[in-house]
Amino acid sequence: MVNRFRNRTVVVTGASAGIGRAMARRLIEAGANVGLVARRREALEELAGPNVAIFPGDVRDADFCSRAVEGTAEAFGGIDCAIANAGISMNAPFASADLSVFREMMEVNYFGSLHVARFAHPHLKKSRGSLVFISSVVGKRGFPTRSGYSASKFAVQALFESLRVEWAPEGIHVGIVAPGYTETEIRVNALGSDGKPRGEGGSTVGSVMSADRAAESILKAAADRRRETILTRGGKAMVLLNRFFPALADRVSAKVVG
Repeated sequence: MVNRFRNRTVVVTGASAGIGRAMARRLIEAGANVGLVARRREALEELAGPNVAIFPGDVRDADFCSRAVEGTAEAFGGIDCAIANAGISMNAPFASADLSVFREMMEVNYFGSLHVARFAHPHLKKSRGSLVFISSVVGKRGFPTRSGYSASKFAVQALFESLRVEWAPEGIHVGIVAPGYTETEIRVNALGSDGKPRGEGGSTVGSVMSADRAAESILKAAADRRRETILTRGGKAMVLLNRFFPALADRVSAKVVG
């Protein structure tokens, strides 16, 4: 499957760790041209190679995102796929969390994704390529102590639904993937009430997917130009439960974080 990206150019944000890093490795092995975006320069440099362009910086910065996207297009002659993967989570009660935590969720998760979409658009229009947003199961169903994270991912869901229809006449595929619980640093780095990483993973529900398996599923969804993909059995079950039995979903979500 991943060999379908050979000689294609892909931009991946949040490429220094977790799912983003796993996607980067798979794409490089498949012979893709890759533009990698993340804050940690050292982690990106470990992935450097002849078909890799690295862009250390913060997706909250629109000017930086523009330079990263344009730099990738200039280095490889265009862009075939952009994957908006960079994200940050929280684990704090709404009433005690500093307001900066909620702003941080929106700046990184929503505006970071929006920046990638905005600047990749002209290149994807030329290539009739793909834009893939990485959301979360909490972007389909809100969870207690994840209110800011859920809200930011719900915003990404709305952006996806809007752009999918808006860009369809231009031949651009817009998809979204919602991972469930995954073995990555995002839960360990989740912000607490004081805006600092908590340093602990928290509770999980259902099976936990490896970052490598999640990366494989995301790249397959992109290659197949799928509309929407939900990962892990627990994640799929929670989305269905919320749709048909919302009161029961409330009780389950309370136990998950309790």
